[in-house]
Amino acid sequence: MALDEPAQEKAEEVKVGKNDIVIVGAGIIGIAAAFFLSKEDARVTLIDRSFIGREASGATAGTMSFQNKEPRLVPYVRESIALWAQFQDELGDAIEFRQPGGLRIAESEEQIAALRRSIESQKKAGLDVKLLLGGELNNFAPYLGPSVIAATYYERDARSNPVTAPLALAQAARERGAAIVENEAVTAIQVEGPKRFLVRTRGRLLKTSCIINTAGVWSNEIFNMIGLDFPVTLDPMQVMVTEPSAPIFDRIITHVNGNLTLKQVDSGNVVIGGGWRGEGDEKRGIKKPLYQSMEGSIKSACRAVPALQSLNLIRCWVGLEGRTPDRMPLLGALDSCPGFLCASCVKGGWTLGPLLGKVVSEMALGKKSPLPVEEFHPRRFLAR
Repeated sequence: MALDEPAQEKAEEVKVGKNDIVIVGAGIIGIAAAFFLSKEDARVTLIDRSFIGREASGATAGTMSFQNKEPRLVPYVRESIALWAQFQDELGDAIEFRQPGGLRIAESEEQIAALRRSIESQKKAGLDVKLLLGGELNNFAPYLGPSVIAATYYERDARSNPVTAPLALAQAARERGAAIVENEAVTAIQVEGPKRFLVRTRGRLLKTSCIINTAGVWSNEIFNMIGLDFPVTLDPMQVMVTEPSAPIFDRIITHVNGNLTLKQVDSGNVVIGGGWRGEGDEKRGIKKPLYQSMEGSIKSACRAVPALQSLNLIRCWVGLEGRTPDRMPLLGALDSCPGFLCASCVKGGWTLGPLLGKVVSEMALGKKSPLPVEEFHPRRFLAR
């Protein structure tokens, strides 16, 4: 999209060098990319239409389970969880990385069969997942309700804090020289040539040799500015939290049918997430919880852990997540636009965010990732 002349004249022009990089979108992927690039002394500007980690990343439940991911993503989840642990070591407890292990529960014979099928695929992916039934399950997790008749357990399922972790990563990047621009949407991008871009926001004009699109559900809006279109759709995910409580359960809990995640965080609050959806519109900034989704989620949570019935719900919110048709990431450098890269829109983006940020930062510096990421290249959609 060309920039109009009056806008160019009014904008603050920021001239940057050949190694400078503009990242669009300050969710966990964009923040991680800025964090890793700042370690390489790259001059980075991170821009967000809202505030650091305020959109989908800050609205997630913070669950980081291996067991509810596509089996082909397991190697990438493993690498990303290791990066989460690294963040904890470097930045301290603002990350709130915890790895208590997780239970994936079933409430019917049909669901047990689904658990058994998932065990086969997970073991092929290298996960030592254990099936628990009957008395063994009751002894291992006495807090589970009578409707729960089976569960798989994996010791490396984890969680982190989606409110404070993005801020800690952003501050570390800022301290190493990254510029962070909040509350300024990118309004236009002009391609002046290979690795030559002008990026326009409400208040400035940035000249850069590299753009990384990490804008989540708004990614296609950014792609449209350079004449490309990708099938990114909105998934408005709903999350709830209870009042603080004395410890009730000590593991991450997910459901084999995909409609529940539970965790009790350090403060004692119980965070309830999963597949229940709210309403949303990314173009108008609408995020609206749905009562029927709240009701369904609460019933599912209380069947899983009956002690939750005594707690008060204190907050419910919706996060606007972006999805590709295959729920895999858009990750790579665009063939048709040298210098333009992307990393966004995977199901499980909070878990995989650090790894995707690291991989795309390596690409921006001309390095080759040791991981096989070609299958996630955005050309898989352009070729259709």
